[in-house]
Amino acid sequence: MTAFTIYFAQLAGLFFIILGVILIVRKGTIIDLMPKMAENQPFVFLAGMIRIIIGLAVLIGNGPWGTRALSIVVALIGWITLVRGVAMLLVTPQQQRKLNDYWRRGAAYYTAVAIVLVLGLYLARAGFAAQM
Repeated sequence: MTAFTIYFAQLAGLFFIILGVILIVRKGTIIDLMPKMAENQPFVFLAGMIRIIIGLAVLIGNGPWGTRALSIVVALIGWITLVRGVAMLLVTPQQQRKLNDYWRRGAAYYTAVAIVLVLGLYLARAGFAAQM
């Protein structure tokens, strides 16, 4: 396992935990913000480009595949981030509105939040345990 994989797991794990808590506490604000961000095409373009860069950086730093659980999870995060970045550049505003409507539903929103929190807890635990 590379030093990058451990560092990324620690960083992303803590970030996902903080993000998950914010998504729970500020649900109304986040739900209201999502359509506004989708309508701002320069923001969507910039966010898509940043996701592509982050996805590529994770894949290059970790490797595109993994041999241990932590490096596999980090590689999956890299691939998902890369694909989501490309998708942001290809999805039309109308398609984005449909996606926003889907995520605004309570069950989908809280499922996504639960995934973020569980992933964050796993990454933080595995990343800090690997350092010792």
